[in-house]
Amino acid sequence: MHRVGWMTALLLVGIGLSAWGDCGCTPAGSPVCYTLFRVNQTIEFTLTVPVDYFVAHATEETPFITGWRVETLDGVLVRRVTFEFPHGLLTVMEWTLEDDGGVRVNDGFYSVIVETTSAGEISNTVQLIPCCGACTYSCRSPVCRPACGEAYLILRVGESRSCCCGCGLSLFGSWNFGTP
Repeated sequence: MHRVGWMTALLLVGIGLSAWGDCGCTPAGSPVCYTLFRVNQTIEFTLTVPVDYFVAHATEETPFITGWRVETLDGVLVRRVTFEFPHGLLTVMEWTLEDDGGVRVNDGFYSVIVETTSAGEISNTVQLIPCCGACTYSCRSPVCRPACGEAYLILRVGESRSCCCGCGLSLFGSWNFGTP
């Protein structure tokens, strides 16, 4: 009887840990391939055109960047940047996770899309998750590899902002200077 109790307890702990381990990192209906960021991070991205791109597309023309935009997965425009003159491939772009009005976006899935002169639109999906919670640091991006011969985006954390999660420090007091 004692063994049954321990086995039941272990089973319940195992189920609890497996449920906690997922933590809603991958909601139902999620894209297969995405890069994970927290809402307190900015996203830097660069366009990469590998050498085999020119062979696969039978071209010698290097694509230049004309701008970039961010959309929700259902195509709603969130942020758009258009360059007056095309930029080269070494251009580092950054999305501060704000919309065109300067308002910070909510967590969820977004498409980062770079517009080019000759390679069309190159995109990558990102998932923004809250920076607070019991298990946000256990969430991981799936491993996604770009197709051979295709241009792709490299995304990385640009800057991490404070993520205090409701904590705060308030100092109250009074000081008297001089003689009483």
